[in-house]
Amino acid sequence: MKIKRSAWIHIALFATMILYLVIAPLVEVKFFIHQGKPIQLAGALPEPTDLVNHAVDVAKEVVFQGEKIYRVNGWSFLTTATDLADYDTYLVLNSPRRDYVYPAAPSGRRDIPRAFPEVKLDLANSGFVVFIARDALPPGQYRISLLYQHKGTGERVYQKTQRMLVRTPNQLLLMDLEETP
Repeated sequence: MKIKRSAWIHIALFATMILYLVIAPLVEVKFFIHQGKPIQLAGALPEPTDLVNHAVDVAKEVVFQGEKIYRVNGWSFLTTATDLADYDTYLVLNSPRRDYVYPAAPSGRRDIPRAFPEVKLDLANSGFVVFIARDALPPGQYRISLLYQHKGTGERVYQKTQRMLVRTPNQLLLMDLEETP
């Protein structure tokens, strides 16, 4: 009788551990991760265009407000805009199952106005920073896209890049599309 009871205790403990391994990451993302979560935008993404000059430079793990997240840096500007301050910018991660949208905060870039002297826009703040929580993104490959939304009219301009993020169990890797494993 003692052997059977001991076996059931071990089975119950093993089942509890497996349940914990499945549920703990979901609970962590829902209740404990506050930075770097994707947002929901109303409406569908428009058809891709070629109206955005851009580059996604780096994805690096950082600690921001006490949380380990990834910071994605790059630059972009909408070639048809009269003022970039009139637009909200988003980084979109496209997968076959779902699109993940992250708000991009503008950042200063001194090199971009020098690289594009013919552009009449103020490109001093054409840089962007996006924070992505690794654990809020399922493992997989995500093509990086950029979305501009006019603050007044809601008009959207969407463009796919030639870069992608690969989410492995332990990290996010920034890669060119042709480098895909």
